[in-house]
Amino acid sequence: MIRPVQRELYAVIGHPVAHSLSPAMMNRAFAAGRHPGCYLAFEVSEPASDLELLHRLGLRGISVTLPHKRAVMKCCESIDETARAIGAVNTLRRTPRSWEGRNTDWLGVSEAFRPVSSFTGKRALVIGAGGAARAAVFAFLREGTRVAVANRGAERGLRLAREFGCEFVPLIEVSRQRFDLVVHCTPVGMIGAAAHSLDLPDAFFRPEMVVMDAVYRPLWTPFLIQARATGCRILTGLEMLLHQGLAQYQWWTGNAAPAAAMRAALEQALEKGNR
Repeated sequence: MIRPVQRELYAVIGHPVAHSLSPAMMNRAFAAGRHPGCYLAFEVSEPASDLELLHRLGLRGISVTLPHKRAVMKCCESIDETARAIGAVNTLRRTPRSWEGRNTDWLGVSEAFRPVSSFTGKRALVIGAGGAARAAVFAFLREGTRVAVANRGAERGLRLAREFGCEFVPLIEVSRQRFDLVVHCTPVGMIGAAAHSLDLPDAFFRPEMVVMDAVYRPLWTPFLIQARATGCRILTGLEMLLHQGLAQYQWWTGNAAPAAAMRAALEQALEKGNR
């Protein structure tokens, strides 16, 4: 048997994951909160077998990023009602035999928007159809916002919209409609991604919009640069990352998360990466 001593082990898993700022954020949180944790990043291609290995190694908690947020659901012995409703898990906590799963991404979305916009009477557009998009749709619906889904692959986007009972808008038609809140939840624009831009016309963006990109490396994606140039209120991907991380920390440790320390760690890691 092998098990960690002195420190509890935590990690983020995904593919790719080298760009992740979660280790910087969480290790700073453990230090600030005086929690004996160490947080790593693991490239994972086979979530079922790899999670078994990580459990045997003694990991206490895991953050899940793309493309595994739906696949890991099958690896959990229990999933909370919110994650089941969303249909994606981004947070795992060790049990004696396996893992229990939750979703904190939806909190990342709602808490990012809450300080800058109301939700009531607003219309939101979620671009994407993966795990982050599912969480964003859930978050807006929970806040009473009307939601539409757009996606480069129309079939997946339509399926997501039908599952949540909201509207689907083909991506090529979004500029013909008006939205108040917009979240981009695809890998487009991320470091290493094959696609660089969504090719949205400038006419889509309006100064009254609040726009967020779930991508945070780079911080200023082509999507956000275009939105900023047309006068939109901008939320970077750091806001979603931070707020979902606050909820993860609290669930894992049972203590309130040191938000200021975590935000500072993210900002410093980004600055260091841009040098």
